[in-house]
Amino acid sequence: MSEYTFPFNTCEKPNNKNQIAQPYSAFFNLITCSIILYFLLHAKTRHSFILLFVILLFESFHVFSHSIHIDGSIQINITHILTYFMNIAFVYVFYSYTKKMPSNLFIIYMILLIILDVYTFCNYSFIYYLTTQSIIFISLLVYYLPLLPKFIKNSIYKIIFFVTIVIGLFINEMYNCEKMLKIYPNFPYHILIEITGIMLFYVICSNFYKL
Repeated sequence: MSEYTFPFNTCEKPNNKNQIAQPYSAFFNLITCSIILYFLLHAKTRHSFILLFVILLFESFHVFSHSIHIDGSIQINITHILTYFMNIAFVYVFYSYTKKMPSNLFIIYMILLIILDVYTFCNYSFIYYLTTQSIIFISLLVYYLPLLPKFIKNSIYKIIFFVTIVIGLFINEMYNCEKMLKIYPNFPYHILIEITGIMLFYVICSNFYKL
């Protein structure tokens, strides 16, 4: 697990340097980008537009990362930073809609989570800081849940479900990729995560563009 580095170890055999590195994953990410762009262009408010723009920026870099593999850790570093921008954008949306600042206790809780996330990012493998980032995101959703309209409340349960599935699929990929590739060597198993990502981002965008 300690050697797992995005995008190099994602479970789709990369092509040579003169081609798109992981075309199947890149293709499904492009579908996700198209969905995000559609709802971005129909955003009802400035804060929902900013949120969807940041999400599109994240997902566009995701496409790039599966298309071109750059030696070193620059791609996972940028991905991690963009995840922070997404969480900040969610805070902005929630505050803009509810006019409620997080409590001091919740801010302390989030600071501790961020410290834990930075620590895991510097010392542990991908699944650990994927989990800490997901906990930060889910904590924001749960904190603001009582103040949000019903259609957003209903979507939040779906969002948490899909985030959990993504984490589970990553754990499976990290432990079992080599075994799976021995069974079907050319199957791009990573697309299972990307397809789940399509559903996750659809739920997010189709609801938050209206907030």
